[in-house]
Amino acid sequence: MIETKLKKAGEICFWIGLVIEILIVIIDKSAYINPYEGWLFRITFVLFGIKVMTTKYTMKEWLCILGVGIVAAISYFVNEKDEVVRIVVFVAACKDLPLKNILKTTLFVTAAGSVVLFLLSVTGIFGALTMTANFGRGPFPGIVETRYCFGMGHPNAFQCMMFMMTVLCLYTYAKEMKWYHFVLLFAVNFLVYQFTDSNTSLLVTVAAICGVAVMKYWKWLQKSSFAYWAGMLLVLGIVIFSAIGSHYGRTTQFMWDLDQLLNGRFQYAHVVEASRLENWKLFAAPENTEFFDAGFIKLFYWYGIIPGCLYVFANLYLIYQSYKKQDYALLVIVVAFTVFSIMEAHLISWYILRNYLFIVLGYYWYQPFVKMQETEANFWQIKKLLGKA
Repeated sequence: MIETKLKKAGEICFWIGLVIEILIVIIDKSAYINPYEGWLFRITFVLFGIKVMTTKYTMKEWLCILGVGIVAAISYFVNEKDEVVRIVVFVAACKDLPLKNILKTTLFVTAAGSVVLFLLSVTGIFGALTMTANFGRGPFPGIVETRYCFGMGHPNAFQCMMFMMTVLCLYTYAKEMKWYHFVLLFAVNFLVYQFTDSNTSLLVTVAAICGVAVMKYWKWLQKSSFAYWAGMLLVLGIVIFSAIGSHYGRTTQFMWDLDQLLNGRFQYAHVVEASRLENWKLFAAPENTEFFDAGFIKLFYWYGIIPGCLYVFANLYLIYQSYKKQDYALLVIVVAFTVFSIMEAHLISWYILRNYLFIVLGYYWYQPFVKMQETEANFWQIKKLLGKA
């Protein structure tokens, strides 16, 4: 009885913490400066911690949490960034909770928050509707233009939120979606693009929509190991490509030409000396706090080689699980997030719920241990039956 009540209390704490984390992301996208952000992070950490303490884990699961937790703790003590520890606790806390319900809650709260920011900006109550600036486009040094941001501070931020919500729709409802739902998602994103003119988010969104649609209707591709191996190699290739970009920046003609296509992402990262490959450390220094858009370079620059590799491994693990479970939408989303992170650092942040892969990882991290338990249970049952025979 007490155990059931504790479990229920832990789950309530998790859902409260989840909603708070989503709202923190929405507030960050707005023009409001949140003075209580640090305290809210502490509150959600405690709430997720309560969920962990009221959840049953096997010894192997505890060892897994402990092992990753030690790496996260070392990272925190070295670079003074606590989000790695918070992520470990959040992922561990997701055990025994319905994945689709968490994703649906994240989608609906995020959508509601985005609509509120949109309406506040359109009505002139709060937040800028448009942004006029030199976005670095056109002939050097660029031209001044006006683009719509709908209360989110930057046009790219609004289009990025559309990308993230589209990804949630695709992953949550892929099996139920009809062909016209894919067309509708594309139409909505393209409509928003007419106002934001944000190329990167739209291109990756279109690729994600097409990728899920292809995997859904080409059944043979879902079961083929080729697609999953290709996804893994692409993830590794992009990480290596980003590392090379951090080293060379625009110092060679080839990298200069290539970086032109990336809007100078590698150049801006290369300016920060500590972000260059040759200066990466096992755990990053506390002073590594500069912001730039190249996501994977920022990952290793902010947190270090060990935490960075752990994140890349988590992505590869999710692709492996997507193959085992025939979770084709997950494969597409991991690849889409990886491609997006070449040019944008939205997913590499101290906001946990900017990156929905942590939610999915919260479901998949303990699946091998569940399988082990089932195998052991079957073994002892067979042994018992043989003994009786």
